[in-house]
Amino acid sequence: MDRRGFLKGAGLAAASLLVSDGSASARSKPARPNIILCMTDDQGWGDVGYNGNKIIKTPVLDEMAASGLRFDRFYAAAPVCSPTRGSVMTGRHPNRFGCFAPNYSIRPEEITIAEALKDAGYATGHFGKWHLGPVKADCPVNPGNSGFQEWLSHDNFFEIDPPLTRNGAPPQTIKGESAEIIVNEALAFIKKATGRQPFFVVVWFGSPHNPHQALPRDREPYKDLPEKDQHYLGEITAVDRAMGMLRSGLADMKVADDTLLWFCSDNGATPIGPPGFASPHRQTFLAARRTFTPQSSTS
Repeated sequence: MDRRGFLKGAGLAAASLLVSDGSASARSKPARPNIILCMTDDQGWGDVGYNGNKIIKTPVLDEMAASGLRFDRFYAAAPVCSPTRGSVMTGRHPNRFGCFAPNYSIRPEEITIAEALKDAGYATGHFGKWHLGPVKADCPVNPGNSGFQEWLSHDNFFEIDPPLTRNGAPPQTIKGESAEIIVNEALAFIKKATGRQPFFVVVWFGSPHNPHQALPRDREPYKDLPEKDQHYLGEITAVDRAMGMLRSGLADMKVADDTLLWFCSDNGATPIGPPGFASPHRQTFLAARRTFTPQSSTS
């Protein structure tokens, strides 16, 4: 057996453990939760209401934080896009799968969680940002060659009226707010899978990566702020609304209680454009660095 065959078998075994609680009843009829992984692009730790931001409007995420399981010490695998996303897909450190910076491709021989779950009987779909290689049909690391049966994806970030590739076809411009578009596509995919098989869905938003472009309705709560801040904050509010659409859709299909819904940012705020809010962690880091930096001395 070659390395890929061995790793794929190990991945399938891990997927089997993931969807079973190990009890006697589970061994006879394994529990098979649906899984949705949502991720924003360059959203800061403090760019949500529940972390103390008094300006931003994120009621859906605030409610999720209040009622769900919240990880207050959750660390991305890297401070930039592609390595973090690759770590989510493979469960490996970026140094292990050879992805060191944005626009680096994942390697074709890597085994993804989508591949493992597809082999375990899951319907698999990717919607939104990929950034682990091109999404065109002949790319060996497009979502389809990485375990996803259906995908509507973009190589990198995207804004309003995004050009998206469906299952490797040439990009097609889809009119509308980008977060809403990919959530609606994800819900359509989930509706087809519901009642037939469990589903594994990845929803990777293009927001709030720069350049920032928000709809007038999403800028309205921030109308007294500079225009660039209106667009930045408005993009996050649009993501929040899309998350509400996703949760409502799951409830309407009566699969919410059987679905693990995970939300995070890929790497936190960047200083490009209106900077997101990273405090207090940046201040803590800088203070620690000053504490442990050797000081020059004379004698």
